[in-house]
Amino acid sequence: MNIGILTTNQIRDDQRLLNEAENKGHAARLLDLRYISVELSSDRPTIYFKNENISSEFDAIIPRLNVSFTDYGINILQQFICLHTYISESPEALRLGRDKLKCLQYLMDKGLPFPATGIAFSSEYFEPIISDLKLPLVVKLIESTEGTGVFLARDIKEAQNIIKTFGLLGASFIVQEFVKEAAGADLRAFVVGDKIVAAMKRQSQDTDFRANVSLGAHSSEVTLTEQEKEIILSATRSIGVNIAGVDFVRSNRGPLLLEINVSPDFTGEQGIEAITNTNIAAAIIDFTVEQASKYKSKPLADNKHSVNQEYMSLCVDG
Repeated sequence: MNIGILTTNQIRDDQRLLNEAENKGHAARLLDLRYISVELSSDRPTIYFKNENISSEFDAIIPRLNVSFTDYGINILQQFICLHTYISESPEALRLGRDKLKCLQYLMDKGLPFPATGIAFSSEYFEPIISDLKLPLVVKLIESTEGTGVFLARDIKEAQNIIKTFGLLGASFIVQEFVKEAAGADLRAFVVGDKIVAAMKRQSQDTDFRANVSLGAHSSEVTLTEQEKEIILSATRSIGVNIAGVDFVRSNRGPLLLEINVSPDFTGEQGIEAITNTNIAAAIIDFTVEQASKYKSKPLADNKHSVNQEYMSLCVDG
């Protein structure tokens, strides 16, 4: 099978996927999103990579998109869908995963647990939310990543200052309940398809309330409870994502979901692949090949969307 890895230069993860695909006898190629262009035509949609026509080259595409490239990446994925190429994630799942507030609304609709969260159009209308959530509270940019853009406000003055600063910058943000007993620690479960393939705990090594590895946290393998497994898989199903890192904390009232990462890292010394000794790259390749094979076996008339039947993404999805 010929697999394209749509990327924005996540070097270590990209190389792991490329190596595992080739180890399993597949052809694989890295497609840096910044070198891709498309031509829209009612009878001949086309995709170019460095001006080379690749419209009919791939059986499957695995998207690995950084946050700042989400919109353009989704447009490229839509073009692959128009060409009847299997993609491992639907554009809608990627959109939902990148929109923290909308993602939480989907979790809320399914009755899944997460820290209470608030948003307002203007900074002056956060007062009742702050009062209800109580201090301290977390102020988080909608598009925060790896702990960047996430702040802890310990008193009302600090909260108002952060909120007003974000407001002046025109940034979209949310405020969230601070789970005191979980400060400095969280857990990540890596989901591929409908299976949790690995899980780890991340623990801050200083007084930082954030537990991101990029900020110096240390990781260790962890065993999940049956309740945690059920909540994690319900969360990924709720937005229709196939490959995800689900972050949550253990609180006094049970597991609370933090976010669903739709292009999660898995390599590195403190990454989940090394910490758990799990071949996550192989799991991603195996899942993609299996689903792409099912997709190709269907009549062409049925192949206008990705395999995930609940979250079909038509060529005109948007």
